[in-house]
Amino acid sequence: KRQGLLAALLLGGGAAAAEQRATVVDARMREAQLRQAIAIAEALHPELLAQLSFTPADRGTPAFERLCEQLTVYARVIDARGIYTMLLREGALVFGPESYADDDPMASPPGTVYEEPGPEDFDVFATGRPLVVGPATDEYGTFVSALAPVYDRRSGEVQMIVGIDVLADVWQADVNAARRVPWLMACLLLALASALVWGSYWRDHRR
Repeated sequence: KRQGLLAALLLGGGAAAAEQRATVVDARMREAQLRQAIAIAEALHPELLAQLSFTPADRGTPAFERLCEQLTVYARVIDARGIYTMLLREGALVFGPESYADDDPMASPPGTVYEEPGPEDFDVFATGRPLVVGPATDEYGTFVSALAPVYDRRSGEVQMIVGIDVLADVWQADVNAARRVPWLMACLLLALASALVWGSYWRDHRR
């Protein structure tokens, strides 16, 4: 009975610690991703942004290509699946410069309408507050996404938003890795306790 109680306590404690650690790691990852999105939104050059139309006509223009290059560099530095921009036009979200290569299945040519946005995407335009959403699924896949506003420096209104996508399975793998540490510790403690119990049992019956 004591052995069973000890095992239950160790495994129960391990499960609770694993979930607590997973929650903390998930929150830290979201906070870091949000900081990255805000920093990128603030780094985009307003003069280049002013030259964009968020239509197919942007492709090949110096401003569009320069911004795509800038986002591509940022995506490599922070190891993101992709970084993109969106504009709200007549109630629809339209894609602009992004880090995705033209042959990437996730790519959205300038002027592409986002077919399956979530309400949070519109919230950033309405409130001007950055946020992290997901895992959420759209026509491109399932992601955890950080969204940050880019403000018009004259009016102070949200001009567009910057998004950073991390694939949900990659995100979950990192969270699960954090969750495994307390489980391993609990299993090691249980194995050690079992070894001590059996060692004591063996010695007692040998006498």
